[in-house]
Amino acid sequence: MISSKLSPLKVLERKHISRKELLDIIGPCRRIAIVTDNAPIAAKNELLASFGKEAVIFSNVRPNPRTEDIMQMFSDPTFGKCDVVVGIGGGSVLDSAKALAMLRTNGGALDDYLGNSPKLKIQKRCATLVLLPTTAGTGSEVTKVGVYTSADGRKYTLGSPLMHAHKAVLVQDFVVKAPPALVASTGLDALDHALESIWNKNAKPDTLRLSVAAAIEVLSNIRAMYDASVAIGNGKTVGEEDYTAARRMLHASCMAGMAFNLTGTAAGHALSFVLSESWHVPHGTACAFTLNGVFRLACEIEQTRKYLAAVAKPFHPEIGDTEGLVSALEKDIFDLTVYLRQPRRFSDLGITLAKEDIDANFERSFDDPKMWNQLPVATKENIYPLLEELL
Repeated sequence: MISSKLSPLKVLERKHISRKELLDIIGPCRRIAIVTDNAPIAAKNELLASFGKEAVIFSNVRPNPRTEDIMQMFSDPTFGKCDVVVGIGGGSVLDSAKALAMLRTNGGALDDYLGNSPKLKIQKRCATLVLLPTTAGTGSEVTKVGVYTSADGRKYTLGSPLMHAHKAVLVQDFVVKAPPALVASTGLDALDHALESIWNKNAKPDTLRLSVAAAIEVLSNIRAMYDASVAIGNGKTVGEEDYTAARRMLHASCMAGMAFNLTGTAAGHALSFVLSESWHVPHGTACAFTLNGVFRLACEIEQTRKYLAAVAKPFHPEIGDTEGLVSALEKDIFDLTVYLRQPRRFSDLGITLAKEDIDANFERSFDDPKMWNQLPVATKENIYPLLEELL
């Protein structure tokens, strides 16, 4: 079990999970709404197939979940008969489950809760909510926030302590066979969560310690899980070492989720929303795309350098000075994105963009509260040059 004094959740860990085990974790209930997707994960699909009349399965979830899809599920008469919501999937599924559990007790239309001046505010604790991630990256199972694409196509973050899940379960079976591209993008999302919690105006000593530990955990394990994924994809039989890699990355992702749950994310995530809204770039890939540039910007702050040096120290014990450690970490992160085959230029994403197009496309990111968390303060003068380097 994973727990932290900084998180209201105690997170359970399982190698495998059965219907009976999940029902025992959920506890007494009348009927369960299971929110999921159509990802071909054998262990997840076997679990879903084992449920009978005690559960209704909703799978109308797309990447960057849309409010219209969530409202369609919410309006289904069978959902109204459910008193427990279970989310089994990636970040989009878990966020959708959070929204449905919130709407179950608060009512209204999801779009009315979104934006900097929403029409509605969350007033009541969400319905009983249990979350099981099928990716090792988003950390959504332990956060109080969800990300939703509104009717006008904008992505918004909705957050409230009243949206916290009641329980979370990390199941290694759900992620051990994840394809390499998914391992890379979601793992880098977890790394970005940890780092953005460090260069964040809301950081406190306790959150900084958790952020550093989370970043070290991700960097210590992401290559092992990626290499295992490649080998399994090439026909290798899944072994205990692969389950170990999956367990460690699930743990790393969860720790990073606990960290940014307290601070919020920062500039990298604000920029990633534009990439996802305008060009449908997958979330983790979009976050990793600007990670190196935002890293360099963040290093202008002395305290940030101190904590980044703490991240680097376990990997470079021979380096004794802060500047050397920070420089080594920057190279490590760059080398990692190359190793994980991440895009390096807009053209790698299939995006045609000129310098003069940047403001028209990215100006709206400065209205995003996530951008306001960045240290040093994010401005067009220090953010746009980072984007120009990627042209």
